[in-house]
Amino acid sequence: MTTFIDPGAGSHRASIAEIRDWALVWDTYDPATHGTRAMPSLYPAARHEHWWGSTLSLEQLLDLAQGHGIPVAWVPSPDILRQLAAANPDHDDKLAVLVVAEDEIRSLCRVRLEECGDLWLTAEVEAGRKAVAAWDDGHREAAATLAVAALEQILYTLTETKDRTNTALGKIGKEKPNSYLPARQYVFAPLATFYARYRPEQNDRLPDNLSRHAVLHHLPLDHLSPGHCIVAVMLLVSVLRQSQERAQDIRHDLMVSAAG
Repeated sequence: MTTFIDPGAGSHRASIAEIRDWALVWDTYDPATHGTRAMPSLYPAARHEHWWGSTLSLEQLLDLAQGHGIPVAWVPSPDILRQLAAANPDHDDKLAVLVVAEDEIRSLCRVRLEECGDLWLTAEVEAGRKAVAAWDDGHREAAATLAVAALEQILYTLTETKDRTNTALGKIGKEKPNSYLPARQYVFAPLATFYARYRPEQNDRLPDNLSRHAVLHHLPLDHLSPGHCIVAVMLLVSVLRQSQERAQDIRHDLMVSAAG
């Protein structure tokens, strides 16, 4: 049995088999077909809340994240996720969806940053706010470059990897998510392409997906397309929001330990 903490309803216990069976319903729920349903109380323990009603399977979400480097954890909205999945498989067509929804995505990024209030994250969240402020002012490339530069140390802390290399982070992004409790791994899935090898001095082709190495070591401005700039800030916000979750969990465990 696994114990889940539901802030609204206390603790719940469920077996892995039960979680598997719930997922068969959760991942196929379509408000247009099934009508309005309340989110199950345990859903946020196993999924990200904005996946509820998106109608996307875990495989579709993983393709967006690992295949195109587009964050799917904490951002964007269910409607934008549906549009991304419905778009042609070409990477530029996926990015076009983000550009059309730019204002909505930027607003949601701002909301997610406001949810990051842990004192451990003060400096990191400020970097995120400055990136969104640059985005607000129309300086997408500046926003994206700041976001990419801010990510690395945060990722080392969040992934808790002892191997502090780009290669290690890329490998974490390529890991196969747990199909029962996938939420955390989907935060890292975009790293599979974000850290893909790119060495222009060895005549490597510029990656189609947003590349950390291209932005920080080569900076071809055409790589910082509007879509990739949006992806960069989304990724920082997604990682920061997951870091807030981690901080809350650690503080909760410390309180329980102290009380015991």
